[in-house]
Amino acid sequence: MKLPTTFPALLAHSVTVHRVCSNAHFRVDVYHSNQTSVHYQGKDDLLYSPTAYTLISSAHEAVLIDTPTLTKDGADLASWIAKTAPGKKLKYIYITHAHADHFNSFPAVLAKFPDARVVATKGVLAHMPAQYEDPLWSYFWKGLFPSVEKADLSVVHALPVDGKFTLDHGKHVFQAIQVGGGDTADSTILHVPELGLVVGGDVVYGHCYQYLAENPTAEARKQWLQSLEEIKDLKPKYVVPSHMQAGEDFGVHHLDETKEYIEGWEEWLGTAKTWQELEALAKEKYPERVGTFILRYTAQSFFNATF
Repeated sequence: MKLPTTFPALLAHSVTVHRVCSNAHFRVDVYHSNQTSVHYQGKDDLLYSPTAYTLISSAHEAVLIDTPTLTKDGADLASWIAKTAPGKKLKYIYITHAHADHFNSFPAVLAKFPDARVVATKGVLAHMPAQYEDPLWSYFWKGLFPSVEKADLSVVHALPVDGKFTLDHGKHVFQAIQVGGGDTADSTILHVPELGLVVGGDVVYGHCYQYLAENPTAEARKQWLQSLEEIKDLKPKYVVPSHMQAGEDFGVHHLDETKEYIEGWEEWLGTAKTWQELEALAKEKYPERVGTFILRYTAQSFFNATF
């Protein structure tokens, strides 16, 4: 597969921009945020994973998939959209799953694009308020990102049961698919059949340590593996993981690599006696992966050692 085209970072210090693919009707661009240092358990040496946000634009309209955690980062993303798709209407902001690092700054995007409609499946919408409940909000999100602000979730709209929405008066169809298993409950992906594109949310990972803290049982992890098979059945040409490094491509190999990591975690759980051993096993197998906070928090969650 041809590697993605890299464009100069329009907002300089914090992002890299890639062109995924294009045809006569669509263009797909990805905005990569870098890793972020976070304060956790009295230390500042851990990094929060980089994240990719996908913009799919037609001749006159566009869809954004997910938004960052912090308001300032959402504002930067909105400015990039304006420069990348000038004169186009941002019609939808689609939320793949109910983790705050994928939806919390949508108000900052709406400030620049007030006519955009924020949408999610009913399953995702039902889980979003839990991100703002204590102790999760106070200890996790505020602890990691002290300047984080809550969004008004009342403006998020549930998609119809079939998960479909369109651009250009119904000409181009987007399909939200609730695959179930992923790094959180009721995870979804976005399928664009015209492009052979799947935007994988946190069901598909790039070269970042995977968050398994919400998959404490073998059955839950099996459901995640089943979700990857569902995506394979769509026969995509391009797959965009949410957490990936900016130098990666958008190939279907991400599906097998995500599966391999989950299967490896299953093996490590059978031998690790402490969270430190579990973390070390993952680092030994995948020294090239990034997002050390997610690895630490996930490993600790299996030994009740978080916060």
